[in-house]
Amino acid sequence: MHYKPVSAIFAAICLMLCSFGSAIGDIEIDIFLLNTEFFFDHKEPHGEVVGKSVPVPTAEQYEAKAKAIAELIDTHKANIVGLVEVENRAVLERVKYYLASPDDWQIAFDEGRDTYTGQDVALLTKFRVVPGSATNFPDEREIYFVDGQERDVNPSKILGVELRIDNQPYYVLITHLISRRGSNDPKRLAQANVVRRQAVKGMMADKNVIVMGDMNDTPATPVINRLRGFDDIWGDFLQTANAVEADNRYTYIYEGEKNLLDHLLISPSLRDEFRNVEKVKRCEIIDVGELSDHRAILARLRIVHPVVVLETNKGMVEMELYPDVAPKTVANFVKLIEMEFYDGIAFHRYVENFVIQGGDPEGSGSGGPGWTIPGEFQNPKLRAKMPRHRKGVVAMARANKPDSAGSQFYICLDAKPSRYFSLNSQYTTFGKVIAGMDVVDQLRKGDVMNTVRLKEKNEESAPPTGEQTSQ
Repeated sequence: MHYKPVSAIFAAICLMLCSFGSAIGDIEIDIFLLNTEFFFDHKEPHGEVVGKSVPVPTAEQYEAKAKAIAELIDTHKANIVGLVEVENRAVLERVKYYLASPDDWQIAFDEGRDTYTGQDVALLTKFRVVPGSATNFPDEREIYFVDGQERDVNPSKILGVELRIDNQPYYVLITHLISRRGSNDPKRLAQANVVRRQAVKGMMADKNVIVMGDMNDTPATPVINRLRGFDDIWGDFLQTANAVEADNRYTYIYEGEKNLLDHLLISPSLRDEFRNVEKVKRCEIIDVGELSDHRAILARLRIVHPVVVLETNKGMVEMELYPDVAPKTVANFVKLIEMEFYDGIAFHRYVENFVIQGGDPEGSGSGGPGWTIPGEFQNPKLRAKMPRHRKGVVAMARANKPDSAGSQFYICLDAKPSRYFSLNSQYTTFGKVIAGMDVVDQLRKGDVMNTVRLKEKNEESAPPTGEQTSQ
């Protein structure tokens, strides 16, 4: 049997331009949460409390605060920013105006329902916002009881928005729960139920979920336990602030007591990304001076892509692998590398402007490692995240049966995505060339992979050599 991707003849049947979603190198996700303490503009109207207990800012004060928030975001190099106690979209546009690269940022906002304070929550991000995903859940209600009387609540300050990061779905929930005073506890717990319900829906849809905001509550209380999921069957969220030293683990001082009221929680699916960051840098709680009476929280995640170095007789090539997209395929590929399986094997197939293929120890097109692996392109959830075939993309070759791949892989050579239309969703794409594409372009049948190894964590990248693959 021959391990070949579908012939180029069939690729000409249809034309399709496909976007390529994965980025080059490790991806840093820096999540910044700030309670802006009544960030209002200087124009009427405002919430009822503004002008009574909260002064209306002058035009100069408004501009200064917008600029200060932008400088804070830029200083800490955040790329997901949750803002609490903002008034409207106009103030978000003003912050964006003052950011160092305003065109890189998107605003997610859905006007809330708190007419008394006039406060709202919002998101600024450098990642792609899924169009139409921003919502404040107008139809979500939760029952609670006060003195035996049944009531219901719809959180007035809440936002849910879906992002795409590294071709994966992320769901961000931002909220500001009502204050902890009087008989508010049942109502606050009901609000937390709404937030948790949306988080669970996100996890059920295989999304990475981030919950953050001013919860007006401290750790280990019923509200925070509910938000983290301690009393349901779904995964418990990680409290990012636990990475901060205990004596600095607070965001608000009330009557001389230090309280952690602003929380940044992440779903179990993001634990590895959090732990990929050096422990002392995983989370910071930051003084912001007169900008707010709350301190800010910054949590860092890192998506790590293993990099493979192919030292060929024509030069060196670096390929980035995507274990989140094709976990079994990447695990098998890494295993073969660690066995030194590929060392000394020649490329046995070259089709001009189509593919270069290798990994057959026999050189016949029929050889393999002695086992086969599942074709992960058959899994709809994984297939949706796989990069589309185009120049530089790496995929497993296989025989006619979907689960017949073993060690043979191919690298796409043509920059036209339409060339590979019939291959998409039929082969497992699991990586991409990130350096040395000019070397790949020179490879032909008979050229040899002298050594294939995993790149060391602190090893410097090879200098760019000629044309690189597009993102």
